[in-house]
Amino acid sequence: MKFGIREILFLGLLLAIPVVSYYWVFKPAAENRIELQSKIQANQKKVAELHKAKATLDNLNTEVDELAEAVGFFESKLPAKDEIYKVLEQVTKIARKQNLDTRLFKTLKVKPLAQYSEQPIEMEVYGNFDAYYQFLIEIEKLHRITKIQKMELIKDGTNEGNMSAKFILSIFFDTSDSNA
Repeated sequence: MKFGIREILFLGLLLAIPVVSYYWVFKPAAENRIELQSKIQANQKKVAELHKAKATLDNLNTEVDELAEAVGFFESKLPAKDEIYKVLEQVTKIARKQNLDTRLFKTLKVKPLAQYSEQPIEMEVYGNFDAYYQFLIEIEKLHRITKIQKMELIKDGTNEGNMSAKFILSIFFDTSDSNA
């Protein structure tokens, strides 16, 4: 076989076709494929983040519902403003029931708060320590929100087992127009 100019040109053309195909067809297609794969991965990450956000949103909705129930529960324990005297009456009945001598029962200035108010009552009772302890337990069992603060116990030196207790009892009540 003779190699002439025609054969060399033909052979060069045959070798040039794959080289040109690589730069004009295969290399751009590979770059396009890599770019598409990176876009797909970015979109998959976004979808995964959306799934996490949706799960978090579902959890938040559940928590909001639970908190709304808790708020409703505590609001039900707040007497209306015009019913606070009933709670005061219950406190005095509990003291009498425990044979405690009420030496001081003084309502202090109402403290308005967000959607409720606090009615502090300064009290001083005298009697047996066990009776006072039962008094505290019954106050705690009331179906209303109460808080005892600034408690001072003074032992009676003359009567064993007796004591005097000074404290401030706070009763919380609803200040809104709609009663729970």
